[in-house]
Amino acid sequence: MAITILMICYTLLALGIGWYFYSHRKRAFLVFHPEESVALSNVLSIGGILMMLVGVVAAVATLMNNTIFISAVLLVGVIVVIGLQLILVRWLPKG
Repeated sequence: MAITILMICYTLLALGIGWYFYSHRKRAFLVFHPEESVALSNVLSIGGILMMLVGVVAAVATLMNNTIFISAVLLVGVIVVIGLQLILVRWLPKG
């Protein structure tokens, strides 16, 4: 029961972050300005789509309630998030 509740939270977070990245690919957010950089806009588009895809697959894993599938989805989600963070570091303002 606890895993199901936590997976629902994870699914909502993944979908929310994915939608936020995708919807901000043409306007400024936090310290990033994707409207000034085509590459950053592309990173946000692809990253947003990947996060929404992880969210959808996490929802399927939650409904199936298969521990191995849930573990795999969590691992893929962590890899996608870490990859996006490492890529976004390139556009952080210097000094």
